Formats: sequence, C-alpha cells, structure tokens
Amino acid sequence: MEEVATDADGPGTTADDRALFMELTTAQRHKLVTAMVVDDGAPVMSDVDRSLAKELGITPSEHAGAVLDEIKGWWYRVAVRLLERKDPTYMLASVSAEELLCRRDEAVDRYTGKSLPITETLRNLTEAEMAPYRNRLVVSQMQWIGLPDTEIAMHLRDYHYARAQRSEWLRSFKVTADGLDAYERDLHYEWESVFRRRTRRVDDATSETARQDIGQDVLDGTMEKVADKSARPGTSTAPWIGRGSIHDLCDRTEYVGSDRAVGWHPDHPRLCKDHIEAADQ
Repeated sequence: MEEVATDADGPGTTADDRALFMELTTAQRHKLVTAMVVDDGAPVMSDVDRSLAKELGITPSEHAGAVLDEIKGWWYRVAVRLLERKDPTYMLASVSAEELLCRRDEAVDRYTGKSLPITETLRNLTEAEMAPYRNRLVVSQMQWIGLPDTEIAMHLRDYHYARAQRSEWLRSFKVTADGLDAYERDLHYEWESVFRRRTRRVDDATSETARQDIGQDVLDGTMEKVADKSARPGTSTAPWIGRGSIHDLCDRTEYVGSDRAVGWHPDHPRLCKDHIEAADQ
C-alpha cells in the first residue's frame, strides 16, 4: 500500500488521501491496514434486492418487486427516526423484528388477500360485563338517539369484542399501530359521508324526536358502510370488527371537539361536550 500511496503517477482523485496515509507513522499505518476488511464475496448492487427479498421471505411473484419497494420505503423512514438526535418527539429507539415481519405481511396482503385471524368468540355480554360501560360515552351516544337497551346491548357486544380482537392483533403483530390508525381514518370517512347526508336538512325547527330518528338512520347507515371495511389492506375482516371499531371511536373523549369526533345524534358535538363536563364535576 505504501508503494501505491507514493506513486507519483497515481490518480489525482486519491492524491490527498494517499498523502495523508504517508503522513502517518509506520505503526499507525500498520494499525490502519490491519483493521481493514476486504469482503470480496459481498453481493454486487444488482443482487441486493434479490438477497433482501430472500432474507425477508418474499417469494418470487409478479408483485414481489412492489412489496419490496414498499418495505424499503418504510425502512428509510424508520432509519431517519432511528438516527434522529435533536427532536425527542421524532426519535425512535428501536424497531423489532416482529414489526418488520408484520410490515412485510401487510405489504404482501395488499396483493394476495386473506382473512385476519379471529381469536374472539362472540356471545352476548352478561350484565356484569356490560356494567363498566353504563356511564361511558359510547352508551350515552346511543341513548341520545333513543335506542332501546336490547339494541344497545347488541352494539356493546360488537364494541367489546372488536376492542379485544384489535388488541390481540397488535400484540401478535398481525397489524401495526399505524395500520390501525389508517383503518380508523377509513371508518371515520364512511361515518362522515353518512352523517353529512342524513343531517343536511336539520335546522332549529327540527324536533328532538326527528333528531333522534335521524341519528338512528346515521347509525344504521354507518354500520352498513363500515362492516365491509378491511382492517388491513388486501385482507377480509369480520363485519363486527368494523361495527365495533366505529363505536370505539364514538367512545373516545379525547376526540370530542376535533375533526376525528364521531357521533350519531345531529347535536352530538354539544351533547358530548356536556357529557364530559358533567363527568368532571
């Protein structure tokens, strides 16, 4: 290496680096060269995608390239957050192998299509199981539109088991938190499209009875829409997951007053605000 470094006819692009190398002592040059590793068996750039797909378990198919591109795009964003040192809110301490594989499965499912596993067994809730929900916003939202207790119990069943199933999917890396957030935004979109159409003619002259009827129409229309929404793109999802998940959005007091709020009664923003204020007293 010393012979190459002192070659006066060597390439000009490395002249400065070669000069710095020769400025080192003999011991320093020996230490530097000893630390070098030459991996002549490393893959060439054209083999990187093929090797990466193999390591991730992405089988050759017409969609393999698109799946790999999606994962690489996600990994770039993760890498930026892993390297972040200034903004604590943007920092990411680590990423697990389970999340990586879950991202792979999400990407693959966009093209193959299959059902997410169901581990919950639906049954009617007991009075003891429903008791903790009695004063929750999710129940008040249904009471405000005049639903009978038997129907409220039916909706609570979907709500209860959907929450449990979604938690299990997160715990077992069947979906990611970002994936569920996107799913909830899809549900909100379906609710809003129904709510805006059904309440467009509500005015000060609309009676409370009529408002309750409209609220029931909003609920029924929303349930039909969200039942077909997939919790993970490319998969099919049991209808009660969507129905229960939209009730979960109805129950979130932190969404009240925001553009993510969900409700059935035409006046749900005011009613929800009053509900929260009464609970705080």
